[in-house]
Amino acid sequence: MRSPRTHSTTEVGAKLRAGALPRPRERGAAMIMVMIFTFLAVTFTAFMLTRTNTELADARLKAAKVKSLFNANSALARAHQEINENMNSPDSQAANENVALSEPVEVGNGAYVNNTNLAVRVRTVKPSDHFDDDGEELAPLDEDGNETAYEALPDSWYCLEARVFEPLYTDGEGQKWGQLKLARQYVRDGTPLSNNFLAVIDDDLGLGGSPTNPGKPAEGEIHTNKHLYIMTANPYYANRLLAVDGVSYIAGAVEESTVYLHPENNFEADPLYLPLPSSLTSNADDPDDTLKNYALGSSPSTLALTAGTQTVSGQNITVALNGIATSNDIKKTATDPAPSVKLNFDSDGICRGVCVEGYIHHEVVMNGSTMSIKLTKYNDANKYVLLSNVPAPDDGVLFFDTRTDVGGVAARTKLKGDVETRMTMATTGNIDINGSIKYRDSDGDYATKLVANSSLTGVDDADLGTVTTLSDSSSYSSMNDVTYFANKRPAGLDAETGDGFYDNDAVLGVVASQDIIYTSAMPQNAEVSGSFLSLQKRLTLEGLTYNSSGQLTGLSGVNPFYINNGGRTSFRRFGGMISYKRPCTTVVNNNGAFLYGFKTGFSLFDEDMKQKPPPFFPKDKKPQYLGWELKDLGVKPIAAN
Repeated sequence: MRSPRTHSTTEVGAKLRAGALPRPRERGAAMIMVMIFTFLAVTFTAFMLTRTNTELADARLKAAKVKSLFNANSALARAHQEINENMNSPDSQAANENVALSEPVEVGNGAYVNNTNLAVRVRTVKPSDHFDDDGEELAPLDEDGNETAYEALPDSWYCLEARVFEPLYTDGEGQKWGQLKLARQYVRDGTPLSNNFLAVIDDDLGLGGSPTNPGKPAEGEIHTNKHLYIMTANPYYANRLLAVDGVSYIAGAVEESTVYLHPENNFEADPLYLPLPSSLTSNADDPDDTLKNYALGSSPSTLALTAGTQTVSGQNITVALNGIATSNDIKKTATDPAPSVKLNFDSDGICRGVCVEGYIHHEVVMNGSTMSIKLTKYNDANKYVLLSNVPAPDDGVLFFDTRTDVGGVAARTKLKGDVETRMTMATTGNIDINGSIKYRDSDGDYATKLVANSSLTGVDDADLGTVTTLSDSSSYSSMNDVTYFANKRPAGLDAETGDGFYDNDAVLGVVASQDIIYTSAMPQNAEVSGSFLSLQKRLTLEGLTYNSSGQLTGLSGVNPFYINNGGRTSFRRFGGMISYKRPCTTVVNNNGAFLYGFKTGFSLFDEDMKQKPPPFFPKDKKPQYLGWELKDLGVKPIAAN
């Protein structure tokens, strides 16, 4: 073992003289340099540690934001699953009521914000975009910054809402802090069939002519669950076209000259999922969910079918008898159920439903907020009961139960007139359209107009409402000389008395278990507003016959629709149609020449059919989701459980 070596004074002096050891002044300078270097090293290390901690905190915050985004989306996905399993979402009873869609769950380190982490709420109102420092929602603000009431969502729409706290850290006082995210998405618990401009459930579809107002954009889809035939040389198709079994070109149409304006056409589409009601009067899965039940309500009032003025819930209804002594005289046979009329009024005295029962024929003439209904003996038009000043259901149902249980499948209901309310009309039999059906407001202004192009010269948007509408009974040599348009007030134009623009939101849904037929009583230029649905048969023209396969086999040569009798000039449609079998409003030969029906047509899709569909109109049960939004409410203190 070696001993530590020591230096003698002589050795130190020799090394100093040789420069082997630093002199005292140099040694002091070196110590200063060491101190400076050490200070810089410590400072740099501290800086790097601070930077690392800052970057780490920033990374944790970014990670928390991403994680909370995924958690929020997971919450919405869980809400979707819950809705899909239940096939609908729970209805709120009050305008601002929030209903829990599913129980809160604990994730990760626990459930936060009073155990609502990942909980999803269902709103029937449009939520606010304003929050306080604690992340609590504030009432919506108006243009002046004042709080306002929450606005109700359109019918059948809901808002799903998920709030997520992602824990970040605990401060020195033990308070937990986290990143707060709010995810929202609008959803409808089913898609009304009125969304479709034209749909065919169990048949091919032939398109004869461009189904759109020339030069105008088209809305609403055209869909067939089978094959699509393009049948005229008119090259422009603006609606989105969907077919399951492909597309062909016949009757003068060729693929090369056919122009599809919509970018998302699909001729190998998935079948349209439309579970149509098997019955309008009963539902084993949900007895309350029938159109008849919606018409009756919980406590309907029965109208006495005796001559004179009958008062029901303050409404005076005139009852007249023709060719009979009592209403029982219009029964088809003595054993048939007696006819009855029941009205459903809410607590505010508004009519929500009218239900007519009996194996009888009917004729409905709409007159704005009221209507007349004629109840006629089967096969004897001279024996009837006429009801006048019957209130038209508002956000309700007019229902005709033709008693199919006693063989009433052939009973018919005629329909025409002006509609001012939001209603669905349904029957277990057939419907005959025997005149134009139009939407109007209380001032008598109509939702659409057919006008001569010459009358539009020099007219700006502000004056369109005053342009004279052409008569439905007039015949025109060329439909190129007329224009059909929606008579809505242009955006930003204030309402003025007598400006002629339509100020209403009327909507009509028509549901027939059997055929819906456009009769020869239709005018030269017929207009039909609403969404029309044939559950088991088709929308077609009077005088056409079909075989058991649904193929057209005959034309009535004496019918005014026939070319030898002049046919009809035009058919205008404001809304849509859904037909179990192929619908028909025009028949052409193999060369595309007109034979039968309406020579030309104009069509507009009514946007209310999407946003505010006819009340209780049949729909598929697949939820429809509309976008989603994620709001970052910042780093907030997490409340204790």
